[in-house]
Amino acid sequence: MSRGLLKILELVRAYSVPIRDDRVWEPITWYVKALQKAIDMIWDNIEWRYCFQELVRRGGKLVVIRGSKVMIPIFRGIGLLRKGLEKSLWR
Repeated sequence: MSRGLLKILELVRAYSVPIRDDRVWEPITWYVKALQKAIDMIWDNIEWRYCFQELVRRGGKLVVIRGSKVMIPIFRGIGLLRKGLEKSLWR
């Protein structure tokens, strides 16, 4: 190991802080609430649609391009959603 790397390692320290301490509890609580709010906003902006089978005639036969009925998510206004998340989460 080089001498410079050893010096850097000497400066790294870790402290044990109980989770019930307010200095830790408040930022964690704020983060969890902000994350839940962001997830709720994203889920509210998803539109779900069904995608049905699509049949195409090839060589005199019907060929299925898409399989069975499936719900697919459609994300509308992603740019607006990002701006809305930034504004609402940093209040």
